[in-house]
Amino acid sequence: MLTEVEPFFGLTPEQLRLHDEARAFAVEHVAPRARELEWHPEIRERVDWALVEEASRRGWRTMGLARDEGGGGAGALDVCLLVEALAYGDMGFAVVLDQTLKVQRIVSRLAGGEAREHFLSRFLEDPRCVLAICFTEPETSSDYIIPSPMLRFRTRAERLPDGTWRLDGYKRFISNGADAGFYVVFACTDDNRLAHEGTSAFLLEPGLPGFEVETVHEKIAQRTINNAALRFDGVVLEPWRVLGEPHLGYAGARSILKESVIEAAATTLGTAHCAYDLAVAHASERVQGGKRLIEHQNVQCRLADMYAELEAARSLIWRAAWAVEHDPAYDFRLGSAAKVFAADAAVRVCLSAVEIFGGLAIMYKDSPIEKCLRDCLSFLHSDGAQDSHRLRIGDITRTLAERTT
Repeated sequence: MLTEVEPFFGLTPEQLRLHDEARAFAVEHVAPRARELEWHPEIRERVDWALVEEASRRGWRTMGLARDEGGGGAGALDVCLLVEALAYGDMGFAVVLDQTLKVQRIVSRLAGGEAREHFLSRFLEDPRCVLAICFTEPETSSDYIIPSPMLRFRTRAERLPDGTWRLDGYKRFISNGADAGFYVVFACTDDNRLAHEGTSAFLLEPGLPGFEVETVHEKIAQRTINNAALRFDGVVLEPWRVLGEPHLGYAGARSILKESVIEAAATTLGTAHCAYDLAVAHASERVQGGKRLIEHQNVQCRLADMYAELEAARSLIWRAAWAVEHDPAYDFRLGSAAKVFAADAAVRVCLSAVEIFGGLAIMYKDSPIEKCLRDCLSFLHSDGAQDSHRLRIGDITRTLAERTT
């Protein structure tokens, strides 16, 4: 229940400027470069580091940190506005930054002493320093989304007699996994406890002995961000690399990242909005049956449904982003609902746009709409599979119902 304040879904002048600036940047710079780089034969050459540097210059890469840490002090709605606008130009580039914004909040709030100083000094100074969070494993996949007594990460860290930790395991599908300057890796540190009581978070960086990028995944979507499989083979970690209390890193991260799935929803919304605008533009020019497509009632109805779904998704995203910051009794179902609805709606919008484009939509490089569809398909699973979030909503609903009976 909301206690003192009610949500206001208007944007401040600063938020409007952020969105407009990011949208213009996406249209003028991000989208053209994505078209050039998406199909580059060298997979490691598809990230546009010049654009990452420009995002750093504008303060977007570090805006998730508090102002007294050198960041922008951005809230959940600010981040949603940024990533939606950038995803309008290219989802991959938006995810490069969104993952970085996500991880910096974890490190900022959990790290202390040497870890905090070590992280902030390099992260703030290096305009190309992007970040990665390492949850996903072949055996667990999206299980970390669902409250489950069965969840235990296969990646393990054992505390050695001298106080250091030995990390062994494997993660895959990790966004920024081939390029990150720092990685937050979740590993089981107590086999006798559930994940939220027996999982620690560790701060790693490239070059540590035993840590390697094993594979850079080739994908049909988000091709301008590198996802990778990572292997940890006896990586020895100093005690200061533990983020937060030992065994409580997973619980701490979940508490911090209440807004993560809301940002995922905003990202897929941005790309779907681009698909809608492309469809409107094409329908306004293409003549068929003696008149422009947009003059045909069936096309008008299709466009109306697309518009309604986008606006409904945006309203749910903004409400969730507001609640995650202002509602002390925040309902975790709201974030999952925003992600589920926005990701499903984005695919439906893209499919309708493909119908409006007709046969042109499936012609390689001849139409921009096929990229929108490919990218939006990725968020049916990225940031947790859709059914995992549905199960999460259902589990919370069941628990609340049992408390009232």
